Amino acid sequence: MLSAYVDGCCAPISPGGTASYGVVVFKDSEKLWQDSGIVGSGDKMSNNVSEYQALYKLFEWLDKQPVEDITIYSDSQLLVNQMSRKWKVKSGLYLPYYEQCVIWMMQNIDLWGDRIKFDWIPREMNLEADELSKKELLKRCIEVRW
Repeated sequence: MLSAYVDGCCAPISPGGTASYGVVVFKDSEKLWQDSGIVGSGDKMSNNVSEYQALYKLFEWLDKQPVEDITIYSDSQLLVNQMSRKWKVKSGLYLPYYEQCVIWMMQNIDLWGDRIKFDWIPREMNLEADELSKKELLKRCIEVRW
């Protein structure tokens, strides 16, 4: 069984800052994959945008993997509850990113449908994905300064 941790941040303000994401995947205690990156900067960026981008990057990785059970952990109650269909989606900057994730789920329902579980965790249990997303912001700050 796989365990994936997704996280995102947007700084120095959300919305309106620079959004970044981090993703880490484990099988038992072995780290299989990690990824991080910048989503973008400006008034269309937010913490929720970056959380959903992290999830979509995980889905892209899953496209190249053998199918097995996976629990996706996030400290975003919005992401976990929307993707688990407990909360409705109204509107927000994240809407296109959410839709991208839902389309992936629908296109892969036969393969992954019953195998993906979403689980909320407190922020302090999501440190590695959080750290990856923040390192991306730090790299961006260094690039801008130089």
